[in-house]
Amino acid sequence: MGATSVKSRILDLLAELTIDNTAISQMATDAAKEIINVLPLEILWSMSKTVADNGGAGASITSARLLSVTRGGYTAREIPASDKSRYASASGSIYVATDKSPVYYKQAGKVYVLPTAEDATTCLVEVVQYPIIAFNDDLQNYADSSTNIGGPDEIEHLIILKTAIKARLAELNEYQDDTEEHNLKMADLQLLQREYEGALGTFIAAYSKPSQQREEQWHSKKWLKLYNKIFQKLEKLNYV
Repeated sequence: MGATSVKSRILDLLAELTIDNTAISQMATDAAKEIINVLPLEILWSMSKTVADNGGAGASITSARLLSVTRGGYTAREIPASDKSRYASASGSIYVATDKSPVYYKQAGKVYVLPTAEDATTCLVEVVQYPIIAFNDDLQNYADSSTNIGGPDEIEHLIILKTAIKARLAELNEYQDDTEEHNLKMADLQLLQREYEGALGTFIAAYSKPSQQREEQWHSKKWLKLYNKIFQKLEKLNYV
């Protein structure tokens, strides 16, 4: 998309803003986090990165949504940090983690995988970083590349809509004594909310459709096979 700032794109929707640039930046950052938290994995994989656990030292994860944890290509399941000793190799427990049945736990800003591995890249944590957005960002070019959103362009539009909604909500309190202005801004808010919900629903459906179609096709084939078996049995019994 074009290099237009967050604030400029919000003004295209709202025409005017009474909140300051600091508030816009915080609202956009919060909006991006909320949107990332509701998007399915079918979309988020294109925005993710992997962090190694550094040979058992733990993978540092801050301000990110955790998608998966693997050890040597096997999915690890989460356990409470308070139970980590039960799953350790030296525990002698029936619950001990194995190479093909690894576990992970979160503690003090890090993700740890059991059993530990000497190779620093054997255990990988897949995450989507929450971006830090400023009012004058264009959602593509960041001073810190680790906060780049990436992913489909539709996410940018969702962030702008969600930020505009937050801005209108904040402004409503300023116009409690001005009924006419308050009603106008409330009407704006309702339109924005409907547009956001529609855009989010359409976006998710578009990316979920292939998997849903595959599932429907699988069920259709399953029932067709079952029907054919029943038909063949009825044929043998001379019912058809």
